[in-house]
Amino acid sequence: MEPVLSVRGLTVTFGSFTAVEDVSFDIHAGQTLAVVGESGSGKSVTALSIMRLVELGTRGKIERGEILFRAPDGEMIDLVQQPEGEMRAIRGNQISMIFQEPLTSLNPVYSVGDQVAEAVILHQGLDKEAANERVLEMFRLVRIPEAEKRMVQFPHEMSGGMRQRVMIAMALSCDPKVLIADEPTTALDVTIQAQILGLMRDLREQTGAAVLIITHDMGVVAEVADDVVVMNRANVVERGPVTQIFEAATEPYTRALLASVPRLGSMAGRDEPAPFDLVEYQP
Repeated sequence: MEPVLSVRGLTVTFGSFTAVEDVSFDIHAGQTLAVVGESGSGKSVTALSIMRLVELGTRGKIERGEILFRAPDGEMIDLVQQPEGEMRAIRGNQISMIFQEPLTSLNPVYSVGDQVAEAVILHQGLDKEAANERVLEMFRLVRIPEAEKRMVQFPHEMSGGMRQRVMIAMALSCDPKVLIADEPTTALDVTIQAQILGLMRDLREQTGAAVLIITHDMGVVAEVADDVVVMNRANVVERGPVTQIFEAATEPYTRALLASVPRLGSMAGRDEPAPFDLVEYQP
């Protein structure tokens, strides 16, 4: 099967600092790829580079590499080489992104229904009535109760879980081929986190979209991922199917990440948690 998105040798810098170095991976339709690592490893910069957002309003620069995306006509295009006008047509339409904290992504002075409808009108060319019908359909798809009433609410009137569902509805409203989720459950309690992860898994199966999930939580990886890319200090240190990573990780850094997951009974006979060994990656 041909990949829908291929990242090849991606290197991103911020001034003299290298945030991502020689990163490569593929994502296929209907597949979930998890990019994992601790804070500062380059996960989110990789995702923002795919959207070409790393260059907007920052000193970020894609120094080299390719981000090959399979366009609707089947042609592979390099997103790195696309002009900003073309990227605006791709963002939120063919490639969508769910950000970590929905309250900072949603405009506080507009209803959530109007904000999702705006994206549909912009990318799909629908009129206001048709766009509202699409919003209602998407709110029901992501299991927002009383969808008609929720459409006229403002972000501050909704819980964190409901706001995240709105962001997922917005991201899916234009039927994207690639869905990027950057730490989509970090700000949620564990019960709502489980619901959101289950929802994302179900929507992937229903829509056939390729999903790239950015996380530092190995529990999330075990829940939703098919394949895993492990990053540390801007580099990919290990990659493989999720079962291989969990059962037979070869890199010390990956094993340290797995060991950091709390386990029931791990504190038995101890007064305090044992410190973790620091693992340095040598490319």
